[in-house]
Amino acid sequence: MDRRSFLKELVQSLTDTGKEIVYPLFENDIDKLERAADVLTGVSWMRLESIEPGYQEQICAGRIISLYLAADRLIACSKICPDCHETLQWIAYDRRLTCTACGRSYTFSDSEDSLRPNTFSVKKEEGSWWVALPDKGVPTDA
Repeated sequence: MDRRSFLKELVQSLTDTGKEIVYPLFENDIDKLERAADVLTGVSWMRLESIEPGYQEQICAGRIISLYLAADRLIACSKICPDCHETLQWIAYDRRLTCTACGRSYTFSDSEDSLRPNTFSVKKEEGSWWVALPDKGVPTDA
């Protein structure tokens, strides 16, 4: 092995070793930053029960949420109308949430709907789905 190859191999080895040493330190800091951001934004992450493709509802932290899973993309929203605060009804044959009080409706695939329920952030981690729900105080859908 010539000097140039030796030095190139040495630099690569030192770089890899440095990455292995430093990465766990940054990983812990990233977790801390994510938790701090959650505290500042006032959300808590709740684990959802098993999710099947299509529409379903679950109760998390005392509130009912609507879930729609299609092609490994999950949408979570409040089941309360943001305008009149009535419970939204799922119309299965039409695949839409409807407010019977104000007559507005929402489909999970169309962005031109007349109803805009409060949506929640979701993530898939460790093989489970998680939803970010607002913490204490007045809920956003009350």
